Amino acid sequence: MNPFFRLLILMAFLITPSLVYQSNNLLREHFIQQLKETRKCFGCNLSEVNFSGANLERIELRSANLQRANLQNANLRYANLEWADIREANLQGADLTGAILKNTLLTNADLQKANLSASNIEGTDLRNANLSYANLIQASKNNDIQGHNSVTLCKTVLPNGIISSRCNQPANSQSGFLSGVN
Repeated sequence: MNPFFRLLILMAFLITPSLVYQSNNLLREHFIQQLKETRKCFGCNLSEVNFSGANLERIELRSANLQRANLQNANLRYANLEWADIREANLQGADLTGAILKNTLLTNADLQKANLSASNIEGTDLRNANLSYANLIQASKNNDIQGHNSVTLCKTVLPNGIISSRCNQPANSQSGFLSGVN
């Protein structure tokens, strides 16, 4: 093979990841700008974005990718996050009062001290999520993952108002998810 073509192929392999990364960042910036202007972004890729402390009240992020996003102390009151992918996100202290989280992926999410009161969590995947000290009063129950999850519920206010005393012990197959049984 011609040495010039070898060099050209090598350059393509070296440059392509950088171009893809820059393209993803430009697209992410476009989505953030769209959110600022319209407060809506259906199916956006906002993975790893930092919205810590942001006011995202009533934001429309259906089917958005928010994997590993930092939403610590964010105001997400009445936000629509239906079908969103929020795996491994930091939602510590976030206010999700009345939020629509139906069929959302919250696997491995950190929801410590989050307020999910009156939120819709039907069909939400909370495997390995940390809900310690979270408020779930009047949240809709999620029967889809009942009995086969590993949700941490230390001092969590459950939908029925009972405070879970189960600390350092994830749910097991014998106990129902958010059932109020300590």
